[in-house]
Formats: sequence, C-alpha cells, structure tokens
Amino acid sequence: MKKLLVCLLFAGFGTTLSAQHVVVLKSGETMNGEVKSLNDGAIKFSFKGNDMTLKVADVSSIQFAAGAAPASSGSTTATTTSTKGVTYVMNGRKMVKQPKIDNLTMEKGVVVVEITINKYGNVIKAVPGIEGTSTTSTYLQTKAKQAAESVTFDTNPTMPLEQKGTITITF
Repeated sequence: MKKLLVCLLFAGFGTTLSAQHVVVLKSGETMNGEVKSLNDGAIKFSFKGNDMTLKVADVSSIQFAAGAAPASSGSTTATTTSTKGVTYVMNGRKMVKQPKIDNLTMEKGVVVVEITINKYGNVIKAVPGIEGTSTTSTYLQTKAKQAAESVTFDTNPTMPLEQKGTITITF
C-alpha cells in the first residue's frame, strides 16, 4: 500500500522535485531534506547537505511541505491540493465537488482517509485512520469517512477502472 502511494507520488521516469520534504523510513527514522529524483527504484535525497540514495523499498512514506508539488516531467504526476482544511492527493485528477464536513463537537485532529475512485470520479471506498492520522476519535474518523465519500473528482475515461489516493481532513 505504501509502495503504491510512493509510486503514485513519483509517477513518471525521473520526476524532479524541489522543496522541503520529510522521508520516513520503514525503520522509523525520519529525515528532513529535499527529494531530487526517483529513477529505477532509487530515490536521490539531499539530507543535511549530503546527497544520498535510498531504495524505494526502504521508504515508508514521503511528506511534502505545504505548497510543494512534484514538477512535471511530461507525464501525469500526483499533486497535493489543499482548500479549507482538506488536502488531497489523486494522480491526474481534480476535485469537482468539495466534501461536506460536519463536526458538532469541540474535538480537534487530523484524519487521513485512503480513497478509491472509479474512472467517473466517484468515491467507491473510503478507509479512515491511515498513517498520518493524529486522532483516535471514532467520531472524527466517521465524519472524515462521510466527508470523503461525498467528494467527486473529474471524469476521465482514460484513467484506470479504480484509482487510489488520500484525503486529509483537519478538524
């Protein structure tokens, strides 16, 4: 699952990035730096001024700083888009219907929801509470799932039958 997310983030043959990134290794180590490129299963990463090469298999996740988005290399790339407490990552898609977010409590937190959409842009599956979620509140996770299920993305008949991405909701 995490490998799929990393692959979606780096769709293409050598996408170059330029921004502040956080790489989390499967060992639990967190590194702040700059992802330079992804080629043949290897990530070129600048950490504290030192260039290093990481294997994609050793990486648990990559988090992009606000406003950082992968540069285009002529192929479709995943972009992180944010509006009103909602951030989503969906390769080659745009959100056409914003989520309906209800929070009738004073609870606060961030819920990351893994979503699966069909080629028509409809959410067909939503799983709240994946890596990156900051709350264990069942209420907030249920509300985040409902919000994610209310989203619609643009229709694209050339996309796969099912496509995975994430929606992050901040309460």
